[in-house]
Amino acid sequence: METDWREFRAKLLASERETTMEEERTRAEAVSMENMKVLEAQNPRLAESPPWAHVIGAPEKGCLLVAADREFRMSQQYFHQAVILVLEHHEQGSMGVILNRPTQYDMGYVSGEPEGPFAKNALYFGGDVGDGTVSFLHGREDVKGSVEVLPGVYLGGYENACELVQMDGSTCDAEEFKFFARYCGWGPGQLESECERGVWYPVSAAKELSLKQVIQLPKPLWREVSELCGGELADMAARAYEGAEQQEQAFKVDNLDAEEDE
Repeated sequence: METDWREFRAKLLASERETTMEEERTRAEAVSMENMKVLEAQNPRLAESPPWAHVIGAPEKGCLLVAADREFRMSQQYFHQAVILVLEHHEQGSMGVILNRPTQYDMGYVSGEPEGPFAKNALYFGGDVGDGTVSFLHGREDVKGSVEVLPGVYLGGYENACELVQMDGSTCDAEEFKFFARYCGWGPGQLESECERGVWYPVSAAKELSLKQVIQLPKPLWREVSELCGGELADMAARAYEGAEQQEQAFKVDNLDAEEDE
C-alpha cells in the first residue's frame, strides 16, 4: 500500500504551527480519549494510534466534509452536523456518504438474510441520492474487487468480504465493514461553491475517522473531527455544545422544580 501523503501534509502543517508531532498526538489523545476506548473494543486495529484532522483549502477525493453548525437547521436536517466522506471529486461533480447517520435498520433486515455474515451490521443513511443503492467501506486491502478511495480505505468487494468473514480461523471481523444506503451527490462545481460559501469545511483526516462505527460514541463524530481540527472548527463545536449543555441543564432544573412542586 502506498504511503499516506496526507499524513506527511499533516506533519508539515504541524511544523508551520510550531508544534511537534508529539504535541499534536497529545492533543489528539485528549480530544478523542473516550472514543478511543470504544474503538479499542470495537476494532483494535483502528485504535493503534490517535486520529488527526485539519482543514484544507478545497475539497478533494478522500477528504471529509464537516457541515457548518448554522446550516441545515430547517431543511435537509440529515445534513445538520454531518460528516461526509468524499468518494469521488472531479470536473463532472462529486459524490460521498454521510458517516454519522446510522438508521434503526441492520443489514439482516435490509438484505432479507437474518443469518448472513453481515446481518448485525448497522445500515447508515448515506445521503439523499440513489434509491436502492447500498455501498460499504472497509480498511481491508485483502478484499478482492474493492477500490481504494484513499490510503487504507476501500469501497466494495462484497462477495469476497463475505467469504473472508465466514472463513474458519479468519481474523476478518464483520464490524470492520460499514454499510450505507444511498449517497450524496453534487453537480459540476457545486461542492466547490458550497465550500466557498462556508456550508462545508473540507478536512483531511485519519482513515480511522471514516471507518469506525459511530453508534454509542461518547463524543459525536462531528464534534470529535471539529475539535481535532482546532481553530475555527473547534470554536464552532464549543459554541454548539455549550448551548446544548446549557439547555440540558435548564431542563434538569425545570424538572427538579416540578418534582418539588409536587
